[in-house]
Amino acid sequence: MARARRESYSWPATLRCERALVTLLGDIGPWSERIVLVGGLVPRYLIGSLPLGAAPHVGSTDVDLVIELAVDEAAETYETLQANLKKSGFVLSEPSYRWFRRVDGTTVVVEFLCATDQVGAGRIYRPRQGTGSNFAAFNVPGADLTTRDFVEATVEAERLDHGGLSQVKFRVAGLLPYVTLKILAFQDRHHNKDAYDLVYTLLNYPEGGPSAAGRTAAVSRVRQERQTVDALGMLAERFLSPGHDGPSAYADFLAEPDDADSNARLRNEAVAAVSRFLAAARTE
Repeated sequence: MARARRESYSWPATLRCERALVTLLGDIGPWSERIVLVGGLVPRYLIGSLPLGAAPHVGSTDVDLVIELAVDEAAETYETLQANLKKSGFVLSEPSYRWFRRVDGTTVVVEFLCATDQVGAGRIYRPRQGTGSNFAAFNVPGADLTTRDFVEATVEAERLDHGGLSQVKFRVAGLLPYVTLKILAFQDRHHNKDAYDLVYTLLNYPEGGPSAAGRTAAVSRVRQERQTVDALGMLAERFLSPGHDGPSAYADFLAEPDDADSNARLRNEAVAAVSRFLAAARTE
């Protein structure tokens, strides 16, 4: 299967996702306070203003949201969330944690993720199955880290269906949970985009790039969690040398297929970024 490259992403696609996000968050009421943005849209909000000369992030073609679940929540609560999504024009699809929305003739996919011990990793969890609520989320180990380490962002975009400009405030995965989820995703599926998102975020992190990112990670509320510790070990393994799969995926995403010099430079860039990040993230 061909791996994605930067040409697969565009500013119009990212803007469609942003408009879908603003519309969704504006229509789901109190649930917006229990949702954290993860995935490919995160770098643009987590980084903010780019360092001088840095290329813009390529963006995303979908919207990934972690939803904070509560075991004592009434079925009606999830039914209300589901009803609000449908009223906003989102259509439930299969797998059932995905919702589709047509935006300017193109389909935008919104995926709901969660962390739970009620089903195995990589399985679909239905909080109130059998009660009339069909709401579901995809179980991703480590997703709950984002509810403990997040930043708040504000974005203004045009609501869908000519709804006019609207500004929303929302939660974005903090740096360390984001790195954790990205390296776990890369380990599971080896998508070039996951390696790119991860390295791009480290390289362009405010006030010092990878070293500043490492210092932020070192004081994270989730730094000592077992999932985080294991993920950082995995990160070190996957980016150990230019010949490893992490740097290879990063370079393949950005470099032209026949540009060996650029590919080699990008591999070295990825290794250096991760090495500096991990050195600064140490707490012992």
